[in-house]
Amino acid sequence: MNVSGIISEQLGIMFLLILFGYLLVKKEVLDTSVTKQIASMLTTYITPTILIMSFQQDYEWAQLKGLFITMGTGFLLIGSRIAVNRLVLKKEERIDRYAAIFSNSAFVGIPLVMAVLGYEGVFYMTAYMTATTLSQWTYGIYTLSGDRNLITPRKAIFNPATIGAIIGLTLYVLQIKLPFVVSEALYTIGNLNTPLAMVLLGSYVARSKLLEVFTSLKAYWVSLLRLVILPIVGLGILWLLPIDDYLILMVLSIASCAPIAVNTALFSQIYGGDYEYGARLVILSTSLSIITMPLILMLSDFVFKL
Repeated sequence: MNVSGIISEQLGIMFLLILFGYLLVKKEVLDTSVTKQIASMLTTYITPTILIMSFQQDYEWAQLKGLFITMGTGFLLIGSRIAVNRLVLKKEERIDRYAAIFSNSAFVGIPLVMAVLGYEGVFYMTAYMTATTLSQWTYGIYTLSGDRNLITPRKAIFNPATIGAIIGLTLYVLQIKLPFVVSEALYTIGNLNTPLAMVLLGSYVARSKLLEVFTSLKAYWVSLLRLVILPIVGLGILWLLPIDDYLILMVLSIASCAPIAVNTALFSQIYGGDYEYGARLVILSTSLSIITMPLILMLSDFVFKL
């Protein structure tokens, strides 16, 4: 099966998991306190576990070099989105600007990379996620809040995702392999990422006014930026760069065209934005990504094989 076919299948599975989360809320099995606990568990424990386990591979200098290339390119892609945003979105449209910049590389990107490219692909995705995390906890927080005082090196470095990447990289460089029982347990914990993340998104759908989700022209414009325009700009940048590793290029493409980050809703709630609007953006872009991601990645696959 080709790349677009695999991704279409994975997005279809995710959609059904979202529906399951929706039904759990409507049946009052999940309430707000439980979904907050799920979000905390994903962010604090499960995502770092995936990052750590992605580094459980034999050391190769070329692979380590590719990791830093991916991270640097990740910062470049994020910078290009910031530049485009300044041209097409107003400064006061804080949530829209955040949503267009940051993709759901953890909850959507990782499972897709895992399905299409395996743990070696997730290895490179950790580099992109590190770039994203550092940007979210600095420029991202400033974008949502408008308060430079909230940006601190401590928040940028000492957060679960970055810590997980540092631990994993240390184990990789020192070639410390975890015992079989421990590694299998941690792989199993990592596999909880997709179902729990999609159930969480389903809970957002259940608590939103569905009519408002799919009738906001502004939300469609922001989703178009996140899902189509900015990924195509990113594809052009990747095509121009002297990167000849297909695996790295496809990881960056998947990360670039993933839907709006769940943190758009979570951070909006923390830093004074319209939480419900942020959640609607996440839901709409995730729904539309079932159509756009296979198309963008089919184009990427074609371009990178030229």
